[in-house]
Amino acid sequence: MKSETIAAIVVTYNRLSLLKETVAGLLSQTRLPDAIIIVNNSCTDGTLEWLESLQNITIITQGNIGGAGGFATGLEYCFKHGFDWIWCMDDDVVAMPDCLEKMLNFSSDSLIRAPFRFESGNSALPQDTLEFNFTNPFKSLWKRMFTAKDIENVTSVSAEGLTFEGPIVNRKVIDSIGLPDAGFFIFADDSDFFIRAHKHGYTGEIILSSRMQRMIPYTLRKSAPWKQYYELRNIIILDMRYGNLPVKLIRPVYYFFKMLAATGNNSERLHILKGFVHGILQKTGKL
Repeated sequence: MKSETIAAIVVTYNRLSLLKETVAGLLSQTRLPDAIIIVNNSCTDGTLEWLESLQNITIITQGNIGGAGGFATGLEYCFKHGFDWIWCMDDDVVAMPDCLEKMLNFSSDSLIRAPFRFESGNSALPQDTLEFNFTNPFKSLWKRMFTAKDIENVTSVSAEGLTFEGPIVNRKVIDSIGLPDAGFFIFADDSDFFIRAHKHGYTGEIILSSRMQRMIPYTLRKSAPWKQYYELRNIIILDMRYGNLPVKLIRPVYYFFKMLAATGNNSERLHILKGFVHGILQKTGKL
């Protein structure tokens, strides 16, 4: 029986010191990827020069079309080159040595598997969504998030939404739903991808024995105005694509006024207004 092949893709933009640790983690795996592909979104910090000094790594350099564009490019490359599994990650995570082996060998029929990500103290990160809400406009989009309580007395946790920080995706999923939507640029492109997967019967599974460390601590700090544009626009697009009629009519307005109330200057207000309008119109792409 032919053994399955797996390619790892890393999307990077001007974080060379972190990227080096990410790549080191890949090269230290007990089950090495069959290929490592680095998608370089036009880095200007010496990333390309460093990558060119390495062996057996494929480099794809393109314009800065965000994380969404990077993952769309990377997954397309791996799919066209026939890999069975694609391991997706940003440049700010480090896989523990048996991370990939644990995911591949876990007894499961799931075609989407993700590692348990941790910072300090092995605490669960609040970024994986166990369940989305597209029916109640008066409740959050994120109905149930992954927390430390979910890991008690279990070996894995099912999740409708994952982040592109370590999941492996089988090519059958891409064959069914297509690539990540590059038009998101940043933020929620992974949510959109895994929502589509779930609707086609592919639910993610977080494998608790597989570990990946996040090097940049997760915070709830207020984003820069240009990032607020993408955050608001893209979550509204999710509601417009997948929500029922009440969600489409009510929740985007709630998000708009909630973010507007937290603004401190006209630049923020302008970005939020644009994000709201473009979200309703489902206008994607780079601002």
